[in-house]
Amino acid sequence: MMGTHKHGSVELPGGPTNTEGRAVNELLLGALMAAAIKGCTECVDRGLDEIAGEPACVARLVEVTRLTALRLHWGEIPGFMTDDDDRFGPAAPELKRLVRAATAAEPLTEVCEQLTAVERRAAASYAIELLAGQLTLANTTGLDGTKTLAEMCCAISALLVEWWLTTTPLGAKEFTEAWRRWSFGHREAGLPDNGVHAVALVLGAVLHDQALQDRVPVEELRTLVFTRALPVLEQPERVGEVLNVFAAPPDTDDVTVPVKRFARSNPGFLTTLCHLARHTLTLHAEDCPHGLRESDHACTLAHRAAALAGDTETMVAVPTSEEGRRVALPRIGYREDEPAEGAPDGYGDGHTCQINVDRILVKRFDADIARWNENISEDSSISEANYDHEVGLEALACPVCGSLGPFLAEGRWGDPLTLHCRCGVTVMSPVDAQPGDVGRHLLKRLILCEADPAYAARRLMPPLAEYQEQERRARAGGWYRGPDREEVALVGAVDLSDDDLVHALTAALRPQLPKRHGGRTLTLLLLQAMYALSAPPVRDSEDGRNLTGAVRALVADLQEESARWAPTRQPVVDRLQAWRAEGGTRMWQDAWSRTLEVAGHRFERYKVGDGRLSDGCAALTLALYLLAREADTGVDQIGIDDVRGLLPADSSDDAYVQSVEVPQRWGVRLQALGHDLEATDDPVARLWRHLRTDRSTGMVGDRPGSALAVGLDAVIGPRSFYGIRF
Repeated sequence: MMGTHKHGSVELPGGPTNTEGRAVNELLLGALMAAAIKGCTECVDRGLDEIAGEPACVARLVEVTRLTALRLHWGEIPGFMTDDDDRFGPAAPELKRLVRAATAAEPLTEVCEQLTAVERRAAASYAIELLAGQLTLANTTGLDGTKTLAEMCCAISALLVEWWLTTTPLGAKEFTEAWRRWSFGHREAGLPDNGVHAVALVLGAVLHDQALQDRVPVEELRTLVFTRALPVLEQPERVGEVLNVFAAPPDTDDVTVPVKRFARSNPGFLTTLCHLARHTLTLHAEDCPHGLRESDHACTLAHRAAALAGDTETMVAVPTSEEGRRVALPRIGYREDEPAEGAPDGYGDGHTCQINVDRILVKRFDADIARWNENISEDSSISEANYDHEVGLEALACPVCGSLGPFLAEGRWGDPLTLHCRCGVTVMSPVDAQPGDVGRHLLKRLILCEADPAYAARRLMPPLAEYQEQERRARAGGWYRGPDREEVALVGAVDLSDDDLVHALTAALRPQLPKRHGGRTLTLLLLQAMYALSAPPVRDSEDGRNLTGAVRALVADLQEESARWAPTRQPVVDRLQAWRAEGGTRMWQDAWSRTLEVAGHRFERYKVGDGRLSDGCAALTLALYLLAREADTGVDQIGIDDVRGLLPADSSDDAYVQSVEVPQRWGVRLQALGHDLEATDDPVARLWRHLRTDRSTGMVGDRPGSALAVGLDAVIGPRSFYGIRF
């Protein structure tokens, strides 16, 4: 094949096919490699002529040459292999084009096919020359096994991301939701199921680029000011360029290749990765205690060593005798809306406030409870999930001593919050905290309450109005089935006849404050109102009286709505027993007994709700009675197929339109049995009139149907979930 004499074969790694499933002529490559090592120019020339017609072989040769160069040059690709302006190495433009394509994870065989045979031969010629020299050098000096800069940057970025997801469950939730957006890409592009690797690759590439610019070698990487990468991550196009030229560690190809390719074809995907990577670095920088009140602080990887190693102790800045001990303001999970009102008179930018506060109430998302709820939802062995509230109201605590107050709050309008605790610790949010920082919003609230105590009541009016509007919209929806059970219990416990609203709310809420008190939106609103109105200056103000009236009106409205929907909260079996208790003939009672026998145990834990189950059982009773009377037999002789025969043949699609006619047909047959359908003293006629009314089918489009047909289909229909059989 390559001359009359032979040089044996030197096998190249990779196997008979490449990553794209294309066949590779391993015999040809092995013979060419052996001839190059032996220095046989004649055989090499013949081999290059042959390999020029094999794009997959050229691609394999370039891949192996590139990977060998990475191992010999400490994880970096020499400039003469990629840079067209670099004239210091034996690399043709064709080879450089292919090396750049391989680094960018382009389909290399397809790129080779786009070259002419002459260009492929030139690329292969320089590649085989480089590879032979590299192998000779490797056999002479060996390969350095120390970690390369690229490997260290990727490893550190993975630790940064894992730290973020471990310590900030809200961030983990955001991460998961963002990654799920690209689930289609997972299947089509082969992206890793765990997006941590993708974000770590992007972040590692940017950190690597930053380290090269700052001339930070691998042994000094701890001194890298990683926050300097933040501006780069704000530019997805720039990150895309960095990612394409980043020679990632070879053992990460299963992540590198699909991520690079998918990011190149989906700008939105790359933007998501940049957002998550930037968020990771931002959280590290914000939590760095060395940066408290130091706007020009440069956060380095060395500062994060304890956190990345799993140290969960409170991060504290180096103390000084002048300032005492400083700690970061707890903020993960805490929520505080920015006040709608501006700075009060006399409290402008130049006025530094010092405010004594007994305690500071804040909303907080509890990640531990969220994880517990998630575990419950995924545990199939739990029949009745006992979820707890993930959001609660609690008093802000000193991160060091745990004190809930009193504190001395200090700062100007718009400043980050500074709290002085009795234990001597100063709790601070960074001076360069973002405008939406919890500490800034808290300080504004404290200043507004200091200037006018009535603000504590006034600030609750908008969320109360928003809650009422949401309630109004909910009631207008076709899906609405009355107030939530927990809210029913809450408003039912509020005694509006009590002239002291705070006393009434306290009795109903049983507040756990200052410890955490979980609850739904309504619970937290009423808790905040109770706490605000408990202060006489607030309660006796005009805003306090407005808040009192608004809370009373809201609770009264919810109590009225609760009473209107009370029948839907009745147990199904109780509703059936109530219908049966209305009396009737012996056969009518037998029909009820049969229904309770076959369905009572199935629905003993169900509530009436939308009425379909109770209506279905009532319709079953009416059907048993009707068929038994017509056949002059006992109700125990009537089978389920007999009852189904009274419904349309298909209880879905257009048959629901026919279902409104079913009660009329049943009515005619009941009249034939001697029933006056308008009689008020006949329980059979009363139940028939109830079942002829329209009900929602619960199907897409919310088409109407009679209570009789809809209910009966729900309990014994062919697709019934409840599986009643007799």
